[in-house]
Amino acid sequence: MRFLCVSAQLAGHLDWGGYLPTAVQLMRAGHEVLWATGYELQSQLVEQGVPVHVLEETGWRWPPPPPIQKGAATDEEFQRLRMIRSLDQWLDVARVRTATLELVEVAKRFRPHLIVSEMFTAAAGIAAERLGVPFAVAGWPAMQTQSPSPKADAPGAVGELAQARVGALLADFGVNGVNWAVDSPSALRSPSLHLTYWSPRWYAGARLLPQTRMVGGIAPPPLPPESTWLDQLPSDRPWIFITLGTAFTRDTDFFLIAARAAAEVGGVPILAVGRGFGAAGTEGGWSQREVDALRNRLPQSSILVERVRFAEVLPRVTAAVHHGGAGTTHALVTHGIPQIVVPKAADQARQASGVTRSGVGYHIPPHLFTVPLAVEALRKILPDDAPARLNAVSLQEEFASLGGIPKAAQLLVAAA
Repeated sequence: MRFLCVSAQLAGHLDWGGYLPTAVQLMRAGHEVLWATGYELQSQLVEQGVPVHVLEETGWRWPPPPPIQKGAATDEEFQRLRMIRSLDQWLDVARVRTATLELVEVAKRFRPHLIVSEMFTAAAGIAAERLGVPFAVAGWPAMQTQSPSPKADAPGAVGELAQARVGALLADFGVNGVNWAVDSPSALRSPSLHLTYWSPRWYAGARLLPQTRMVGGIAPPPLPPESTWLDQLPSDRPWIFITLGTAFTRDTDFFLIAARAAAEVGGVPILAVGRGFGAAGTEGGWSQREVDALRNRLPQSSILVERVRFAEVLPRVTAAVHHGGAGTTHALVTHGIPQIVVPKAADQARQASGVTRSGVGYHIPPHLFTVPLAVEALRKILPDDAPARLNAVSLQEEFASLGGIPKAAQLLVAAA
């Protein structure tokens, strides 16, 4: 069978807990896979042996729209403006229209049995309906939506704007929106399969639709240490992993607070600070001046690197402080590691909610993230008998019981 996978052009959008590994698993089983995304991810996909079609436009705006300044705006108006900014990032009509036209042509040539997309490439759902190809969403559940409260004027107004944009796109392509939830809020919704790499306990209390299938996840076998700095770390102190992922990384305050808290509780702070580390002038990354300034203010015991290989480092990590990216959160869960989440984007807040619902750690809003609060949270999750640590181990077992990547591939084959 042939599978056309689609994603936005950010590394985290290859993941969602297992999206790219599922594509690799399909290829190992003898199926054909073509991944359509921006040029930014071409080398990463090629490294995994996945054929790539580079899209001129994915529909996802990157870099994102400029940050919203509150100024004299009321809280309600400021929230509305932020929501519109988020909408502009993934549901800009002109961008999505261009991406849909290109995807339709790609699919005509590739002739997929199934089009698979992450949640934020709106063009994929429209292209699939236009061509009459089955459609699946990877990494996100199908959820029942609720009508906005009569008092929730800002979300309601933004919901109407989203509906209008989706309506314009559907009219452009002469389709009905079978792959959309057109009630508020508008979002991609496959009628047949939403594949998630999480578990029932993670979604406890959420109103999920029956096309949601959960496969959990299984940590890969530990890799032998290749990084020389690993051998230099003391084994009698807890290692505390600290990261903001790969996109919104340049937050000196976050890294300083997390590292100082980790050192105060007797831990070894391991900071993965993201792309451009030490490379002056790297677009979107750290300059050498910024890295030097950060290094000079960190506790002496800190380790500062660009990135880590999870299978090499996480088996030896005791706790983590991070942004709540889906890939990072999922990797920590599959390794049974308690965590503190300081989310910076909407989807990261979902992971923070999952952490608190399942009892494997704590959610600290960015504006409340201080050294004393981080120290308090770390002291609660570090002991061997800490409830968060025991819950993390039991959630790890639940994830593993659901089948992981092999099960995910089987579900996609069945949906094709």
